[in-house]
Amino acid sequence: MAAPPGITMPAAVFGEAKPENDADALPRRPVLFHAHAHSQGPLRVVATDLRSLAWHCSLDLDDLQDLQDDVGIGGSCSDLLDYLYSSLSSGQVRIRFPVDQGPGTATAKLVATKAKGLPLITLSLHPVAASELEDAIADFSIALYASYKTTQEHASREQERLSQLMDSLASEREKNEVMQKQLEALSFLDKRKATKQKLVTDQVPSVSGAPPVSDQVIVPVQQQTSVASPSKVPPAKAVKRVAPVPRRARVRGALLQDTEENDDYDS
Repeated sequence: MAAPPGITMPAAVFGEAKPENDADALPRRPVLFHAHAHSQGPLRVVATDLRSLAWHCSLDLDDLQDLQDDVGIGGSCSDLLDYLYSSLSSGQVRIRFPVDQGPGTATAKLVATKAKGLPLITLSLHPVAASELEDAIADFSIALYASYKTTQEHASREQERLSQLMDSLASEREKNEVMQKQLEALSFLDKRKATKQKLVTDQVPSVSGAPPVSDQVIVPVQQQTSVASPSKVPPAKAVKRVAPVPRRARVRGALLQDTEENDDYDS
């Protein structure tokens, strides 16, 4: 059934209604209830022991407004339905029968609360006619199975989603382990490199402890050679070059002869 305009219908609710009266005046089988939207109104509630007893009620918009006034909950009808469905889902639902009537012929009241100390929701239930009892129980059973199937499908999807998340988590964990090993390897190499640098530093004397370095180079005695300083090198002696005397010299206007030739001439 489509929800009336302005009203949001919650999902259907199944639960167990525990008795409030004496055990002798109540049915011995557990009583289950089903609250859902129905063609006769926004809310229909059926309670049954799935054997021989069943009760029901249908509420329209006017009934919901009256219930809202009785409970004292403000807001819209959707707010009331939300509170009603939360109360029926709380696990604190009771079924109450009149003391002077038997369960099979008496009206019943379904009492629920969302939490202790909050307003009570009380729904009056009427017995289902004997001619309609089998159909009511059959419809209840079919609806219960449909709800179970829907819940199972949701659980299956959630399980599949959980499996995917676990696979993704395992993959990410494996990646993290690989990265952790890589980081540990890099850290080991850095420590090893730092240790080597420290050993080299310990073996080489520091600048403050090294002896002063001079400009002179100390050479062993066996390898010393006298090297004259450029400033003490004696100047080279000038060699007087005598110009060759020609055997004959020619003078303008006169003829000069060698002495040897003159001596030979005289002799």
